[in-house]
Amino acid sequence: MQDKYRLRWCTKSRTSIPVAKPKLSFHLSKPIPIEGRREWGLFLLFSLLLFAIMLGWHYYNYIQFVSSKKLFVTADVLLHYPKEKAGRHYQVLKLETSDGLTFYTTSKELLKPLQGRNISLLIFPKKVTFKDYLTTPYIPSVILRVNYQKSLRMHLFDYLGKVHEHRWMQELFGALFLALPISKELRERVTRLGVNHLLALSGFHMGLLWFMLYTLLSWLYKPFQQRFFPWRHRLMDVGLVTLLLLGGYLVFTGSPPSLLRAYMMVVIAWLALLFGLELFSFRFLALCVVILLALFPSLLFSIGFWLSVSGIFFIYLFLKWTTQWPKWAIFIGLNLWVYLMMLPVVHLFFGTFSLYQLISPILTVLFSFFYPLWIGLHLIGWGDVTDQWIVALLHWAEGGVVVYETTPLWLLILFITLALGAIRWRIALYLQFGLALGWLIYLIQKVA
Repeated sequence: MQDKYRLRWCTKSRTSIPVAKPKLSFHLSKPIPIEGRREWGLFLLFSLLLFAIMLGWHYYNYIQFVSSKKLFVTADVLLHYPKEKAGRHYQVLKLETSDGLTFYTTSKELLKPLQGRNISLLIFPKKVTFKDYLTTPYIPSVILRVNYQKSLRMHLFDYLGKVHEHRWMQELFGALFLALPISKELRERVTRLGVNHLLALSGFHMGLLWFMLYTLLSWLYKPFQQRFFPWRHRLMDVGLVTLLLLGGYLVFTGSPPSLLRAYMMVVIAWLALLFGLELFSFRFLALCVVILLALFPSLLFSIGFWLSVSGIFFIYLFLKWTTQWPKWAIFIGLNLWVYLMMLPVVHLFFGTFSLYQLISPILTVLFSFFYPLWIGLHLIGWGDVTDQWIVALLHWAEGGVVVYETTPLWLLILFITLALGAIRWRIALYLQFGLALGWLIYLIQKVA
């Protein structure tokens, strides 16, 4: 009996002593696509080799192209406008052939409006340089005839002309949906509002299209997945279909450089998500840029491509230093930040500035809501619902003072240096912000 009580006492005494449980604390971080100097060196070496191969292939095609004194081609007229220079009047046409060559040509004849039409012409490419061939060259030509057939892209442009009574609206939605260029008249008003980036299909549009398509397809896919194949990965299946649809849209619009960059980043991001890699990093952005330049050397001379890359870089930079901010503050601050940071970069190429551009961040936020709405309205035949407000906004931007001021090269070099330093040091971020703000104040006082 005593042993029994002794056993109970021992058991109780043992359990009454608090035992300290070890606390395990660890942080899981996503791996990055390429780590280490050796891996980056091999990647850059491979990319350089691929770049040389692709450049050589383009040069071979260029030699074949300019070796002919004249070529017979058919092309869609993307843009057609009159121009005067040194007392001479002539017509300017921006054309795109069926094999993807985009070029400018002129005609001294008084032509009827040809935008959206398909024409046959003789071109004389002998004086085209290799650099021009990689961009959008000027090629002398003789227009032979206007064809009756039209591409699907141009048929849709005609449809927009029937939906919208105002010519500006046909051009505006032609740019938004079909990646067609807009007239000088409309571009001047869009530039005054500071919303050129909204009409040039880029990562902003690609992100919205991905979100819309992926959400819709996921909604359709989910019931079948739950019932018939619950083991399938939705991101893999729905993501692949979404990428195929977006890829078809990219080809359909003629693969503009900014949209091509955005699509390739979406593809790489999708693969990175499947493998659990880190997305929001500057190394990921560098990886995408190097791959794109290796595959498409012509992007090296594309202003739109570099502006698009700059925008993504500044977004990453903002998100790096605002991880503790509430989501609503990030949403508001991000638009203001990108607008301010892009000013010195954009003004290196496009120097137009007006006070109307100060509402650009607000219009950008509104656009993210209206872009999906406009797509839906055009699908059901109500695409002209908002035309009167858009036209009124464009007319409102006609007044006011406009100045032309380009960014000095020394200021841009300093700004880029601070931007790169801001990846690591917060003080560089503050200096970069101060420099961009100072440039904005300088532009405002020039207008005032």
